[in-house]
Amino acid sequence: MTDSSTEMTRILAEAWRNPTQPRVFYSANSAEISSPRLRALRHWDWTPHRTASPGALALNTCLFPLALGCQSTFLTDGKEWAAPLITDPAQVDALRVPAVWESRAGEVLRDLRAQAAALPPDVLIRQPDVQSPLNVAEMMWDSSFYLALVEEPAAVHRLLEKITDFIIAFVREVHQVLGTRCNSVGFPLIWGGPRGTMIGDDMISLLSPEMHAEFSLPYVNRIADAAGPLYYHSCTWREKYFANIRQVRNVRSYNWNPGNSDDPALIIREFSGRALLVPHIQIDMHLDNDLLRFGFQDEAELFRYLLDHLQGNSTVYFWFAAVVSKTAVLEKMYDLLHERGHTPAAWGI
Repeated sequence: MTDSSTEMTRILAEAWRNPTQPRVFYSANSAEISSPRLRALRHWDWTPHRTASPGALALNTCLFPLALGCQSTFLTDGKEWAAPLITDPAQVDALRVPAVWESRAGEVLRDLRAQAAALPPDVLIRQPDVQSPLNVAEMMWDSSFYLALVEEPAAVHRLLEKITDFIIAFVREVHQVLGTRCNSVGFPLIWGGPRGTMIGDDMISLLSPEMHAEFSLPYVNRIADAAGPLYYHSCTWREKYFANIRQVRNVRSYNWNPGNSDDPALIIREFSGRALLVPHIQIDMHLDNDLLRFGFQDEAELFRYLLDHLQGNSTVYFWFAAVVSKTAVLEKMYDLLHERGHTPAAWGI
């Protein structure tokens, strides 16, 4: 590890520990960028260590349904999915939960172990995709699931208990297999430490706040307590769910999709200082439905808007996704960051 990488790691680790300082970091996860000017810099972004993908099996949204007994099926585009396993609430009690290593999750763990042995020792491996227990239950149950939430809530809760226990066991095994090589921030693709887990709580916008509080929060919090800290993700953040999100325990970072949520200025104001804010900037995000009203001309204008609304206690770590392929936009974003003192070069790294 170079001295500059060591210093960058120290700075970022301090930010994770204390997310109340006005600091801005950003990463493209070692992606190839389109700008020759930025490629020529010693460090154009805040990526102290390369993180390898955990592989297709680990990133399959249906990892846990497949591990818990759902049969594999394939969509028309060739993507693997999970056929529903539960068609009747009575099947929940009969569901046998396998040992982690005996399931699809075990295949993922063996792949991770092989990766760790094959990759250079300074390369991290990103944690697999961990969906919330409610997301997993919805995939395991057939189309009657939403009716069951109302008519058979006890059966749904029993299934959620089983799923939660399995997820906690799996995350603990990932930590055992990868040790300090684990980058536990499953999404977005930024640098993070070896402990904790990402949780994708994407069903929050499909239920009322009251139903989300009953069927998701208790299980997300069990995982946060047993396998945290938590890197909390939900694509869509609406103000009526803010109170629920504030109840999630042991949160290290918050991620949302700015193009599919309420005004990012509102989210930044409401959640700064509680944890790192880690929104991602995707290609053409400024044209997403929830941002059209602002009239941003490109992603760099959206990015400026986000920076302009940071608070005195905002620590932010952006992920630049495919937008790194747009040279002019990426250079505008970098120059804006450098002018405000947020680049590694501005820090003397």
